[in-house]
Amino acid sequence: EGDVHTRLRRLVAPSFSPRAADRLRPFMREVMNSLIDPVAKNGMCDLATDICDPYPIPIICELLGAPKEDWQLFSRWAEDVLRIFNATASEELDVIFKAQDELGQYTRQLIADRRSRPADDLITSLIAAEEAGDKLDEAELEMMVEAVIVGGTDTTRNQLGCSIALFAEHPEQWQLLAERPELAGKAVEETMRYFGAVRATGRFASEDIEYKGVLFPKGTLVTPSLSIANRDETVFNDANVFDITREPAGQPQMTFGSGIHYCLGAALARAEQQEALPIMAQRMKNLRIDGAVTWKPSTVAIFGPENMPISFDAE
Repeated sequence: EGDVHTRLRRLVAPSFSPRAADRLRPFMREVMNSLIDPVAKNGMCDLATDICDPYPIPIICELLGAPKEDWQLFSRWAEDVLRIFNATASEELDVIFKAQDELGQYTRQLIADRRSRPADDLITSLIAAEEAGDKLDEAELEMMVEAVIVGGTDTTRNQLGCSIALFAEHPEQWQLLAERPELAGKAVEETMRYFGAVRATGRFASEDIEYKGVLFPKGTLVTPSLSIANRDETVFNDANVFDITREPAGQPQMTFGSGIHYCLGAALARAEQQEALPIMAQRMKNLRIDGAVTWKPSTVAIFGPENMPISFDAE
């Protein structure tokens, strides 16, 4: 919090800029097309396991300059570490701690390799990050790299699953995106507003707060609902209508958070969704749910489908 947080954000912000994310867009398109290719001829797949789950992992590996053969490790570590935010975390501490230890060891080795062999990747950028002589120390570097691996994996794949489930209920919007891929930016904001994978966040009140006659004393743990904020009729006109042509409102959708803790990887997450959705809409025409969808339990912090059988026009 405070000065420590401000310093870290200032040092690393350039490495997470929209320009940095844009460099990966061709690779994002390559990854998505490679995932659709094996299922396109059959016109069916389990969207969650075949497309959403594997999509962000190679992108994070490319971002960090990590070996491609480590993709599955990243996936497991991200899922296990993020169990700490589940309502059932107390029952899963052994799994969480084991993943944290393995991830820490891996990250330290990755950083050591980049110190001796700099490359055109995020880790090299973070090592070089400096302002007025100030640099990240070893523990801070490790923390940032681990945050990218964990935060950049489970969030993206769950959001993509939520977004496609939403489009399946609105086929006219899916067809519109296929016909007008330039709507991708608005489509991402609207899907995240209407059905965000991150539905709430935890915060401590930094001072006494009175809201609608209720006092929240300093230090109170509060859980603001991002999903309810995203349906605020005083901000979003016809908030319960899903419309990918919606013009921007007075403030952005809240799924990335807000204020000083706004998601550091928002530019990367936006780019991943903006590149994935139009390709999927164009290659998976007449997409429809084709079986029972299994959703993650309500106890998880990042919501999305475990399994989602779909059908679409075969290529």
